[in-house]
Amino acid sequence: MNTQQKVARNALLSRFDADPGPWRPMYYPIVIPVPLEANGSEEGSVTINNQPFIWTFIGHQILGNTGDPETSGLYQDGQYLIEFKDEQSNYQSAPMAASAVFGGPAVGYLIDFPLPIPFPGSKTITFRITNTYTRILTPDPAEPVFNLQIGLGGVADWGSLL
Repeated sequence: MNTQQKVARNALLSRFDADPGPWRPMYYPIVIPVPLEANGSEEGSVTINNQPFIWTFIGHQILGNTGDPETSGLYQDGQYLIEFKDEQSNYQSAPMAASAVFGGPAVGYLIDFPLPIPFPGSKTITFRITNTYTRILTPDPAEPVFNLQIGLGGVADWGSLL
């Protein structure tokens, strides 16, 4: 009887690959408290590490008890606009509906950028989130906001293994 455990490996790597390369997945999260009233907006920023980063997609999700109208009134509806920029560039001509452009939890998939956005490191990306309708929460919240998490996904240069 063979009791040796099989370890799942990536098909692109073999046991001889001591260093698969410097580029590894990297994620940057940010939570933005968005006002409940229609057209209410809030900004938040995230600064990437001092390492090259290639940004490939945005994920977004309302945090908290969602999908149960009797206990929260929050839904993963994507009914908020997202706009983003860095210190030098605006990447949109106008704010865009989150689920329509980036996919998300309500639609069941994410949409990659048409072209990845490379950064040399230590850059700040600023987001503005605008709520598109007045949300009624149950019970009344202590603060008139809901928390939206945005995740930046891509790959970063981690250097070579020592």
